[in-house]
Amino acid sequence: MKKIRLILSIIFGNYLLALNLNAHSLERDSTQACGSDATMETLYKPSVLSADAKSLRIVNLHSAVGLPKGAMELFIQHRFGPVSSGAYNWYGIDQSFMRIGLDYGLSNAFTVGASRSSMNTTADAYMKWQFVGNKKTEKTVKMAWMANVTADIRTRKNFTQEPYYYSNRLRFVNQLIITKNLSNVLAVGISPTLVHVNLVDKKTDANDIAVISGFARLKLNEKYAFTLEMGTPLDIPEIFPKPVKTSVYVPSSPYMSVGFDIFTARHIFHLSVSNATSMNEGYLLVADNGSFAETLRFGFNIVRRW
Repeated sequence: MKKIRLILSIIFGNYLLALNLNAHSLERDSTQACGSDATMETLYKPSVLSADAKSLRIVNLHSAVGLPKGAMELFIQHRFGPVSSGAYNWYGIDQSFMRIGLDYGLSNAFTVGASRSSMNTTADAYMKWQFVGNKKTEKTVKMAWMANVTADIRTRKNFTQEPYYYSNRLRFVNQLIITKNLSNVLAVGISPTLVHVNLVDKKTDANDIAVISGFARLKLNEKYAFTLEMGTPLDIPEIFPKPVKTSVYVPSSPYMSVGFDIFTARHIFHLSVSNATSMNEGYLLVADNGSFAETLRFGFNIVRRW
């Protein structure tokens, strides 16, 4: 009997010890998870919940702030065909374009990024400098300058103009972004933009195109928000006029996107409807996207920050 009691005490003693160690392990894992969530909240959620509080972009256009130093943001964008294409094309779902990119915070003021898009077969890179803005102030103005270069990377046979130069593939965007937090739930922004297209279709087409765009973000609660973007070219003289008189084509309908943001601890989901297929500023802001009602198309963005 003594031997049996000794064996049982050893078995149950080890069992209780294992339970105790497991409880400590679970507590440690829970603490680490909470710490991870807190880190994500720090990356995603500045003290000002505004148009720039959740991600670098509203829908397609940049907000005025960059990434914290050392932070990275991966974004994946999808745009589908027009809903008016009908049931045969699943109301646009059969047609899909994707853009994937990565952004990195060089410092709290400088952010850089690059992306690749299947729409127009382009690759682009940008730099953003936030030179005005105190993130600790609830109502403040933030200002940034964003410079982007986009290259059409289709094969040589797609370029029939002679003489051919690699620079024919390039477009440049320079944008001043100004954001104002009207309250802790509403922010608005305006972005005067200059798009330079190296190669235009006709000699009378302007290479330099001035664009005015704007956006707004309305926070519903800690997890949801509505967003809006609009932009249109302006018919003003070129900065560097050509010998031949040029003009800017101003579409009858401006670019417009309406979005709904869903914020989780580790990801942001942007659901949107838009009249633009392209997701690159050098194209969507100067293209004839058609009327919002007739060319309405669904899209979404997935954002992950580290």
